[in-house]
Amino acid sequence: MKPVLRSLLTVFALILGGAEIGIAQEQGSLRTWASTDGRTLEARMVKGSETAVTLRLAGGQQYELPLEKLSVDDRQFVTKTLKAAAEDEHRRQGLKEGPYADHLSGEWEKMTAEDGLRFHFFAGKNLKADRQYPLCIYLHGSSNTGSDLEKREPGANGFARPEVYDDHPCFIIAPEAPAGTGAFKQIAPRIFALIDHLSANLPIDRDRIYITGYSMGGRGSWALVSAEPDRFAAAAPIAGPFEGSDQIASFPKIPIWLFYGELDRGEEFRKLAKTLETLNPRFRSTEFPGADHVSFHSKVAKDPEFYEWLFSQKRGAAEE
Repeated sequence: MKPVLRSLLTVFALILGGAEIGIAQEQGSLRTWASTDGRTLEARMVKGSETAVTLRLAGGQQYELPLEKLSVDDRQFVTKTLKAAAEDEHRRQGLKEGPYADHLSGEWEKMTAEDGLRFHFFAGKNLKADRQYPLCIYLHGSSNTGSDLEKREPGANGFARPEVYDDHPCFIIAPEAPAGTGAFKQIAPRIFALIDHLSANLPIDRDRIYITGYSMGGRGSWALVSAEPDRFAAAAPIAGPFEGSDQIASFPKIPIWLFYGELDRGEEFRKLAKTLETLNPRFRSTEFPGADHVSFHSKVAKDPEFYEWLFSQKRGAAEE
């Protein structure tokens, strides 16, 4: 052992008694830790409490050290790590207790958020607390606001079909918007608040949040990604026009799959697709020959390739 490291451990290695408020698993990779007098060592955090932290050196030696002997940055790191671990545990417990525990039924549930936003929620009965699951957001068309939208919109129920859900278990929400084109853009803050509430109370993989929608909902998908692109891993607008041609060049370069019908403003969509293909290497599009505004929607909802593509996307992944 190097003299500096031995000296530092002599200063640090005070064993504390009493109950420990710990975390269950080793956190992260090796990092540099510093004492209050400026000495450093390389170790990873194994567990911690309000007063102490247990570190493991690369060689396997393990030491419990008092926080008061560590630098301010290290104390803040421990506090942040413990907070994150506590939040993770709270999310895992959300499958058994909390605001959504009674709605993990394997059926569509009609719910209302605290701010009055009505939404439809689906989650399987057998989700595991030791896993994180994607969140799929579906935005409906303008004519389908109502209590049975999951039955009338194939895109909403597509995620919940056993042949899809068995391979890709997830949480699904379908918010309801007031009537009117562009309505989802108007209630975007409420949808974001719902996403935050779900993510705080359920084991949701925040790097795998997907958004799609049909017609007005497709338009809403563009709008929500534009408003807060860092939330989403991928988007799939269906028959939803893009508003604001002057904003195309700056539109977020996340994975996007656009679906549209040849007879439904086909020239407009082809022009949009051609532009985005040159700007975003992760953009793709599918035109359905001879299809009007409504005739191809169910084909997307039943396309295995669509789900394989969507669920393979992860926020922050490198561009191809």
